[in-house]
Amino acid sequence: MYEERVAGSRPLVRTRRRSGTGLFVMMSVALFLTTGAALDYARVVSMREGIEFGVKSAAQAAALVLRGGQVPDDEITSVVMSHFDKDGAFARHVGTIEAPNVIIDHAARAVTVDAKGTVMMTVSRLIGLNDVTVPATFTTNWAPDQSAQDIQSR
Repeated sequence: MYEERVAGSRPLVRTRRRSGTGLFVMMSVALFLTTGAALDYARVVSMREGIEFGVKSAAQAAALVLRGGQVPDDEITSVVMSHFDKDGAFARHVGTIEAPNVIIDHAARAVTVDAKGTVMMTVSRLIGLNDVTVPATFTTNWAPDQSAQDIQSR
């Protein structure tokens, strides 16, 4: 009688073990996917911060140069590219960044710099998200009598 009970409970023990293993595998896959999505999100945030910092510093540098007087637009564009490349460099390790677009409006005394970066996804590709585009735009104004601190505080 005891042997019948033991023999009858063995399949139940095996089923519990297998269901525990299956649960462990499913939870491991879910943990892997969640961790991967979090890393992809962190890369997108890093790109956004880098591009925003780059366009902001480039626009402010252009406004400081324009505050000094008449400067050719090619020179302003050169200053913008230089500052954008230097200040947005830390975002390049997570994706690709297109060259910024510089709009100088002399009538409104405004400089607008906009750029766009692309981050390729890793784990998020499994759900169909191959890349994320991150845009950034910053506009600043200048006046001939503004101090450098006034321009940077905007």
